[in-house]
Amino acid sequence: MKAPALDIKSVRIAEEFKHESQLFRAGFSPCGKIIAAVGVDTDVHLWNIEDKSKRSFQAHETWISSLCFNPAGKHLYTADYHGVIHSWDYLAGAPGKPRWTIPSADRDNVRALAVAGGGKFLVSAGDEGVIRIWDAATGKPLKQLAGHQECVFSLAVQPGGKRLVSGDLLGSIRKWEIPAWKSAGELDARILHTRKDNFIADVGGVRSLAFSPDGKLLAAGGFRDAKSNAFCPGTPAVLIFDWASGKSRDELRLKAKSDGPINGLCFLEDGSLAGYGEHLHSGTEMAFWDPALQDPVHILPGQSAYDLDLHPDGRRLLAPVYVSGGTSGNGAQKRHREKYSPNETVLRIYNLFAEAGEQSVKD
Repeated sequence: MKAPALDIKSVRIAEEFKHESQLFRAGFSPCGKIIAAVGVDTDVHLWNIEDKSKRSFQAHETWISSLCFNPAGKHLYTADYHGVIHSWDYLAGAPGKPRWTIPSADRDNVRALAVAGGGKFLVSAGDEGVIRIWDAATGKPLKQLAGHQECVFSLAVQPGGKRLVSGDLLGSIRKWEIPAWKSAGELDARILHTRKDNFIADVGGVRSLAFSPDGKLLAAGGFRDAKSNAFCPGTPAVLIFDWASGKSRDELRLKAKSDGPINGLCFLEDGSLAGYGEHLHSGTEMAFWDPALQDPVHILPGQSAYDLDLHPDGRRLLAPVYVSGGTSGNGAQKRHREKYSPNETVLRIYNLFAEAGEQSVKD
């Protein structure tokens, strides 16, 4: 069946899947029928979009920080705060044990995973600042890429599969050749990093990366001008790089009041860019930009989200949306100090097209 016309001004919530604890990462399977999501409860959760069924299985001993699907097969990869990576056959009714496990892919948190080489390579990065290349079929180590001076938050593979990019805490975006795994240069996103004299740590970094469909533009998300180390408030920002010249040509902004980074970015087939903001204790927005314009061409109000993924059909987005448990930190609500209320998540699928007979609402 022919896909409906893409229409970002008709974006709306189409489906919701609720979960009782906080989830950091979520993604669509290559077939588009499954959602995987992971977070603080150490389990891998799978929802079937068609029949709404849910499967969960014990996977890690600590919080799960990242996931990705292999687009060439039936495998899912998950990584945690202790540096462990598991590979799963996510289509199995009861996955049981992992296909293979990497017990120490990083000294601490594996913050990003990606698949390259048409499904042959698994790429991981995290707190050590080292990019590691693994055989996606076996988990065996193949290569280590050095160059970052701080932890790496984000990875992306250029359409066509010839380049990998990695973004770190200090605002350095490194380019790597695939499959030679040689350095191919660096992009300057230092504006997304802040370290004032009275700070006890660096703040910010390149939290998300996304290529345009033709590979000519690279978007880097994060936030600039952090005010402090306490909750790290700053100004959300997206930098747009021209791939050929390596120069940052535009800085995109949100309209809503937000103080956290842009953690998820997705280019759409028409060249527009979708991103999701973060704001402590308050609402923010999902924004859609023409990359040549600073302000969004359309927004959808919502609560904070920590990831964003595009469905294989190009007409749906997925975000793990934060739902407050009624407290700003770890602890009980004021009215019920003996009871702990955890933060929760709503996995939201957004349609990017108008329903039959409807017209998009212009801003």
